Amino acid sequence: MDRTSSPDRPVPAGQPVVTWGLGDFFWIYFGGIFAGLVLATIGYGISGDRAAHPGAITDGLAFLGQFGGWLVGLALVSRRKGIGNLRADFGLVVHLRELWVIGVGIGLEIVLGLLIYPIVHLVNQSQDVVKDLDQARGVHLVLIALVAGLVAPVCEELLFRGLLLRALRRRVSPDAAVALSALAFALAHPMLSPTWGTFAVVPALFALGAVSGVMAVRRGDLSVSILLHVGFNLLTTVGAFHH
Repeated sequence: MDRTSSPDRPVPAGQPVVTWGLGDFFWIYFGGIFAGLVLATIGYGISGDRAAHPGAITDGLAFLGQFGGWLVGLALVSRRKGIGNLRADFGLVVHLRELWVIGVGIGLEIVLGLLIYPIVHLVNQSQDVVKDLDQARGVHLVLIALVAGLVAPVCEELLFRGLLLRALRRRVSPDAAVALSALAFALAHPMLSPTWGTFAVVPALFALGAVSGVMAVRRGDLSVSILLHVGFNLLTTVGAFHH
């Protein structure tokens, strides 16, 4: 077992042994999903929302459960099985000098969107998150846009390119680790939202995951990966405010 969160770095004397791995990814991921479902159920009870049309309270609680659960899980794993620091263990850092990467993410979304357009046109269905953005108004719209544009990119990069990718790199080659983490990231979306619209964008999500993974491996942190992901989600998020 490696003693450091980065497989390419030597182990400093006295540094804590890192013991988190693939099992931690799975319990954190599914634990967050379960927490989101539990809090969403509470939200439906409080608000009286219909299942097909959750409101701001229901979605807010669902987001808190899922993404909050992931962050709490990552913090616990880092403290108990790692260095005790999200930056050291999973690469959580954003360099302001690299904000230009958001523009690259926007360009990547446009290019990949054009490439998968025939598939999207064939199924003639949007992702659920796109539908939610189109239908939401007021505080609800701001909430979904904030989560889609900022919270989800940070949390997903931490989980998939932070914990999962680094755990895989202890077991397989860097190329295989990037591919497997990108595949897990891409397939996680239709698993949570099994619609044809979500399945149609799996190739684009895999490509985003692969590019983000390569940058995470090369850089040793998640700064570029997070900003790339923010840019990738930005056009869809901003576009919702013009409907």
